[in-house]
Amino acid sequence: MNQEVVIMHWACAKITASLAIPDATLLDILLDKLKLCKGISYAAVAAHADKNGRRKLAALLVEHEPRSSKQVPLLLSIGEEDIALIKATECGDTDLVYLVLFHIWQKRQPLEFFGTIQARALARELFVTYARCYKHEFLKDFFLSTGQLQDVAFLLWKESWALGKNPMASKGSPLHGPRIKLIEKAQNLFAETKEHTFESKAAEEHAKLLRIQHELEVTTKQAIFVDSSISDTIRTCIVLGNHRAATKVKTEFKVSEKRWYWLKVFALATIKDWVALEKFSKEKKPPIGYRPFVEACIEANEKGEAIKYIPKLADPRERAESYARIGMAKEAADAASQAKDGELLGRLKLTFSQNAAASSIFDTLRDRLSFPGAS
Repeated sequence: MNQEVVIMHWACAKITASLAIPDATLLDILLDKLKLCKGISYAAVAAHADKNGRRKLAALLVEHEPRSSKQVPLLLSIGEEDIALIKATECGDTDLVYLVLFHIWQKRQPLEFFGTIQARALARELFVTYARCYKHEFLKDFFLSTGQLQDVAFLLWKESWALGKNPMASKGSPLHGPRIKLIEKAQNLFAETKEHTFESKAAEEHAKLLRIQHELEVTTKQAIFVDSSISDTIRTCIVLGNHRAATKVKTEFKVSEKRWYWLKVFALATIKDWVALEKFSKEKKPPIGYRPFVEACIEANEKGEAIKYIPKLADPRERAESYARIGMAKEAADAASQAKDGELLGRLKLTFSQNAAASSIFDTLRDRLSFPGAS
């Protein structure tokens, strides 16, 4: 007969017939025989011991089971969850670790469960991975119990974004209220950790921006503000003619003058409000210069408007290139002559290569200034 079958039968019969023999003594007797058969299932013998009311003996026997897949489930069945978790994490089998985690999760109180997995890195990481997808509230409790306030804050922030994707969260929906509250909670938690000053400030600014955008959607009855950037919010306000709101956003978020000018110039050009653009250019010397005014007009295909600002460009090279872009060869040549740049003359001539009269202007200028590079 097969040796393993014989020894297995003997071991089970020995356990059944040895109720009076102490666990440690009976273990030695059993091991003397079991070790004769390589690959024998210690877990099966341990299961028989447990079935006969010898739980301690079962625990001692299962320690000798080399296969974690057999060892761990039996440890759970005999109530040795902590040892099962140790064995599962030591072997690195994530399926076994999850098996133990879910088993313990159902049997223990949250704080006890948290304490159990906190000491085991693999178990902790697998729990966090699972809970991030399916058990947000429970994960927040875990992070709070371990003092990981920043991780709770990140979860709250993530929840706020999930609320924002709700199709009902538009057109002044009351769902924006809970979103803002979640972000404010996150901000308060970030503020309690010295390492997350940036995140705390970002959350504070985010909540403030959302509140302003929500108000704008209510007043304009247009769901086009929420979750856009500060720059886009300012730009949209200007395009809609709500300059007071644009200024308020600029002030609230300390938008720099240069950024403000860039945004306003191109927003006014978008709606082709050339009167307002010209008035804006004259309020004071633009901190960004006049080139953005020229660019905005040319992009809008308004050469007549661009001409108002090209003469104000301080750099003659910029003036020459700008005139060339709107097809004004003589003015481009005059500006290029002030720059005394032969390479620039060559480039401008190529720009007007299809126009013989314009090309001759640059040839004449080249000869007058003796720039060989322009031929």
